[in-house]
Amino acid sequence: MVEAEKQKKFREMDMEERFDYLRRNSGLTEHGEQVLRDWKNNAPKETENHIGYMVLPIGLVKIRVNQKIYGVPMATEEPSVVAAASHGAKMAEKTGGFKTQVIGTGTITTGQIQIIDIPSDRFEAAIQKVIDYIPQLVEVGNIASPRLIAAGGGIVSIKPKSIYVKMRQSVPGADHRQLIIDFDVECKDAMGANAVSKMAEAMAKPIESLTGGKAVGRILSNLSLGRLVICEAEFDKEAIGLRKEINGSVIEIPANEMIRNIIALNDWAAIDQFRTTTHNKGIMNGITAVALALGQDTRAIESAAHSYAAYGGRSYQPLSHFEILGNGNLYGCLSVPIPVGLVSGVIDSNPTAKALIEITGCNDARELASLHAAVGLAQNISALRMLAGEGISKGHMPLHHLRTSSS
Repeated sequence: MVEAEKQKKFREMDMEERFDYLRRNSGLTEHGEQVLRDWKNNAPKETENHIGYMVLPIGLVKIRVNQKIYGVPMATEEPSVVAAASHGAKMAEKTGGFKTQVIGTGTITTGQIQIIDIPSDRFEAAIQKVIDYIPQLVEVGNIASPRLIAAGGGIVSIKPKSIYVKMRQSVPGADHRQLIIDFDVECKDAMGANAVSKMAEAMAKPIESLTGGKAVGRILSNLSLGRLVICEAEFDKEAIGLRKEINGSVIEIPANEMIRNIIALNDWAAIDQFRTTTHNKGIMNGITAVALALGQDTRAIESAAHSYAAYGGRSYQPLSHFEILGNGNLYGCLSVPIPVGLVSGVIDSNPTAKALIEITGCNDARELASLHAAVGLAQNISALRMLAGEGISKGHMPLHHLRTSSS
């Protein structure tokens, strides 16, 4: 989205003015605009046991990420979520917006194959056989997903590992270990869930033959460490200071006190899992709303984020942290895996999602993931500022009242 001339704020425009703005300042095509105008006639195909449609409003957040301004759609029933993300984006704008770094290619999805009932005296040999036949297994797996291979993707590594399980009703003489084969797949601009699961299923039979065991689980992992995004921002201290009139009373908290309060909230979230859970939910308010609007797998994104928060045996941790900079501004950093894609069957069958992706102007999955992370951090700082100041209820209620009174 390019910089626009000085004009009405987006929230002050009527619908025709908003579409005119999007035509001039985003990648929205004429067809995409028509899809959004005719959304009732462009609903996705009916689902299993279909009885109707759930309609959610779509809001737009203007946000600067890596020195480029984007319009990012958000689908949510809660108007305060869009308002908070917009406010967080404004707080970062004065110091250059949000900066993201995608670790590695940022488009790796992991698959897993579970092998049980390997005879005890053959377990170590079974692991070695898998290692010896990795090139052949890669070939078998890649053949199962020709579209992904044609796009330049495919299996990049295979690593067997053993896990110990409790002895239950297993085959007599079988080891109390299971053999798990983890494999990483370069998915390019696809999220890759179906492709990776197909690869796992294709490799299962050959691995059974190599190991003498039985393949049970053959599926991707939603802990997408190969899609980790780090998002940073510096928030101007003057933008964090609070002066607000609520019900005739003026609440005023200076910037240095507000920042101190936010740091205290951050420290609390690092210790107390009850608070950590709500802290991370605030981040996901933004990320999930973007994902839902753009046709992404919201459940996969949420499970990846919460799993990463407790990855490696650590206690469940905040996905973001904050600290005071030497100039008095507030620094925030969010680390979260974002498994998203620009191409998928779901997006292809959902004209509205395709039109909303056009608005973002994203060219690849890495860029799309960066937008999700930036909105998540913007949502996070705005929620923390509200909690540290007037309180969530007082901040939320005016918007809820506005929605219900105008409906």
